[in-house]
Amino acid sequence: MNLNLRCLSYFIQVAKHKNFTKASNELFISQSTLSKSVIALEKELGTTLIDRSSNEFKLTPHGILLCENGRYLLDMIEKQEESIYNMMQGDQGVLRIGIPPVILTAYFPSIIYEFQKQNPKIKLHVIEAGANTIKERMDQDSLDLGVIIFPFAYPDYHVVPLASSFNTLLVHKSHALAHKDTACFKELIYENFLILDNTYMLHDRILYNCRSAGFEPRITCESSQWDFLAEMVSLNQGITILPYPITMRFHSDNIKRIKLKEPEFPWNIAFIVKKENSFSNLIDLFIQFSCEKVLSASHLSYSDSQIEAFLGNG
Repeated sequence: MNLNLRCLSYFIQVAKHKNFTKASNELFISQSTLSKSVIALEKELGTTLIDRSSNEFKLTPHGILLCENGRYLLDMIEKQEESIYNMMQGDQGVLRIGIPPVILTAYFPSIIYEFQKQNPKIKLHVIEAGANTIKERMDQDSLDLGVIIFPFAYPDYHVVPLASSFNTLLVHKSHALAHKDTACFKELIYENFLILDNTYMLHDRILYNCRSAGFEPRITCESSQWDFLAEMVSLNQGITILPYPITMRFHSDNIKRIKLKEPEFPWNIAFIVKKENSFSNLIDLFIQFSCEKVLSASHLSYSDSQIEAFLGNG
């Protein structure tokens, strides 16, 4: 039996909308053509897919089974077609990448610029979103490649480490901790926290570390904009915790930067790719290029003396 893929795709649209009229409008075909296609599919399979005795739209058990597995089949065919096309085109194609704004700012401007300069026929669609949102979009197959912050423990994904740094506590120069170079989470029990919102994995990790230290953080502001949080600290509205590379971009005499410990608070970022979506040439190419750029970029590798000098700058 050769399953008619066009009839299958038509049936899935009808099942999606639970209505022949809406489905035909989306497909830009007549309702009669759509109805005939579904009937032809039923004849081909030798079963009824839609319960026509019901007053409301209702799939038969076989219709439900075909709808669920048919979507998967069509998605797989589309992905294979795209993979074959990319392999045949070589240096052409489209790559959809999800990157959290904080990581995008810290690491990717030069990476993206140089990559597109060397590969002008490849189109990069960069979606800025928090790491949690990126994970959701990867699950939905609306992204080919994602960038996240460790820890990341999902068995359905390949994880490729990209860069490592640490998170930094920012306080106002008049703060009681401003004279210190390091601080532990227990010392933050009575602070007003200004943190990135819950679309970021850093948000969840801050909450986890605070709770592990025995307290629930008092959050007075959540934002998706790291520079806004830093500005709030400079106005003495609370404390914030941001990745070290990001804090280097914000200069204010009113802010003191302090390294966190107990627990240590690393900032490790990585690429993620769904295991069921085998690495394409484009994905391989971009990951390899990015890792080489980060490895060779001296400004992303910090020595102990550089860190000490930075923390001492106030």
